[in-house]
Amino acid sequence: MAIENVLMMNVVGGSQYEDAFARDIFFYNDIQLVEAMNEIDSGRFTLPIREENIGELIGFASLTSGGDIIDEKEYVDRVKMLSDLYNGELHFDMKRLSKLDYSLEEILDKIKKYEAFSDEKIGRLNTLKEEIAKVETSIQAYEYLKELDVPMADLDNLEYFTYRLGSVSKDNAARLKSIYNTVTSVVFHVGDNENEEVFLVISPQELQVETQRILKALGFKTIEGLDKSLTKVPSDILTDLHLRRVQLEKDIDNCTTDLENFCQENKNEANDLYNALTLYANITIMKKSMAFSKNNFYFSGWIPKKDRSKLEAIAKKYPGMIMIFSEDNGGVKPPTKLRNNWVFKPFETLVKMYGVPAHDELDPTPFLSVTYLFCFGYMFGDVGQGIVLLLAGLIAGKKGIELGHVLTRMACSSIVFGFVYGSVFGNETLLPTLWVRPFQSINVVLLTAVVVGVAMLLCAYAYSIINKLKIGDIKEGWFGPSGVAGLVLYLTLLGCVLCALGYVPGGKPFAGPLGILAVVLIFLVLFREPIANTIRHRKLYDTTAGDYYVEAGFGLFEMLLGMLSNTLSFIRVGAFALTHVGLFMAFETLAKMVGGGFGGIIVLLIGNILIIVLEGLIDFIQCLRLQFYELFSKYYTGDGNEFMPLNTELQKDTL
Repeated sequence: MAIENVLMMNVVGGSQYEDAFARDIFFYNDIQLVEAMNEIDSGRFTLPIREENIGELIGFASLTSGGDIIDEKEYVDRVKMLSDLYNGELHFDMKRLSKLDYSLEEILDKIKKYEAFSDEKIGRLNTLKEEIAKVETSIQAYEYLKELDVPMADLDNLEYFTYRLGSVSKDNAARLKSIYNTVTSVVFHVGDNENEEVFLVISPQELQVETQRILKALGFKTIEGLDKSLTKVPSDILTDLHLRRVQLEKDIDNCTTDLENFCQENKNEANDLYNALTLYANITIMKKSMAFSKNNFYFSGWIPKKDRSKLEAIAKKYPGMIMIFSEDNGGVKPPTKLRNNWVFKPFETLVKMYGVPAHDELDPTPFLSVTYLFCFGYMFGDVGQGIVLLLAGLIAGKKGIELGHVLTRMACSSIVFGFVYGSVFGNETLLPTLWVRPFQSINVVLLTAVVVGVAMLLCAYAYSIINKLKIGDIKEGWFGPSGVAGLVLYLTLLGCVLCALGYVPGGKPFAGPLGILAVVLIFLVLFREPIANTIRHRKLYDTTAGDYYVEAGFGLFEMLLGMLSNTLSFIRVGAFALTHVGLFMAFETLAKMVGGGFGGIIVLLIGNILIIVLEGLIDFIQCLRLQFYELFSKYYTGDGNEFMPLNTELQKDTL
């Protein structure tokens, strides 16, 4: 449960091994590719100056980026062709791929059969679909003219007149009817089309421009589908078109059947080819991140430190291959690779919503997971409603919704607290309580929420101190509002309040000294920059003294206000626990008001649905708010770059 250490790996190998090496790296896959040319140009890709490395060093002078010479389109297009042919039913499978022993020549030879079939059948199918779409359009058009007992050839061959079939809105249809006498055309109303009226307009050719101007002003839309090659009367044309549609549908069915039979008969081989082509597409894409000289390839990427020996074992397979590892890659910020167990891993999604941890930060995921689950369960403790959330989470998780896995864990917390409260679908008479019933112990519920909140804030301070001291930030780590001074100040103020209010037996005499200590700590926080700079033998202020104290003064006020508001915010957790019970009591009262029985059951059912959906969502958001504003704001920056493993990057490009 931590952030893994990563290394920059630079590799130089013979050109004859580039494909085999790329294949090995692909199967390893836990690597984030880096453009080798960028690393070389920036001076971060270095080789030891030795006699045996002369060739590789000379190669630096005549490098070409893989992105300039490599094109993966040949493989990617074939992967997409197979995917389209099988309607997305083929799936990439690393295990299946590792067992294939096809050579590239065999793959390219076998794929020709599928390309030919795809070109023939899918091309034919697309043509038929386009043709039937045209027939459907023509049928719709000629339906408006089916009462016309005149061959279409006569209309098409009029010497002095032209005709147009189109529609206008109902409002404009009324306007058209009102100006029939002024329109220089013969207008026939032939039907309606949804919210529009359809007209056949016959006008003299000499007045065609004027007619078009009037129709345009009315928003006249020409209806497509009339075909001058169809010369019979509209009713006969419709008969022919319907027969043509039947024939096209039959041809489409036959073509689809041939396609399905072919795909079924060759599915295993197609799956193999799909995986093999995906491999070569990915290898080609990987090569685009390499750099090439006449005799060598140059490769760069981030890997987990623990896997160094695995990569060294791969390098040993290829004579003369040089592999260099570096933790400090010229000041470049390493990517962050999170490593959490199956319980906490889904909560990485919530952490990333705020930001990815920096590589030198503590991973907040475990702390967020435990505190998030406690807060949600505390607010939404119910066995029955928790089981409903659990089922919803399991279904969402199976459908690939990442938050579904978070929901299952939230549901488990809800069930646990349901037993603690003795609540099942809001009913508190079916189970014995293991602690308290919220509405019967309001003060206990609210006070417990605040106490647990204080404990969470103390953990946040500890995270903050560790994170800041890890990067050598003395000013904020020791003297900052979220550093050691801030933590001691918070504890001092807390102790001062508890002693003054008599919550600590015999503690009232200590309130005064604690108050004095708090004042000293406040001044320590205020003067943290000159103190830290004195320790580091620097000038007292990074800016001017005036600017510093104005900013630090406002920061001090914000810190004190934040300590109070952050602590009191956790009362909400207890308040929502009471609200959860109160809502059910309200619906229970409504059920009694309708006389109980079937009506009462319906009211309780609706009540539980509303509580699960609406209050569940509100509690989820409230937990997130507490994490982001009360806790993360103290110790977490989230300005890291996420480690993107190889398979994640390349699948987006190929599939």
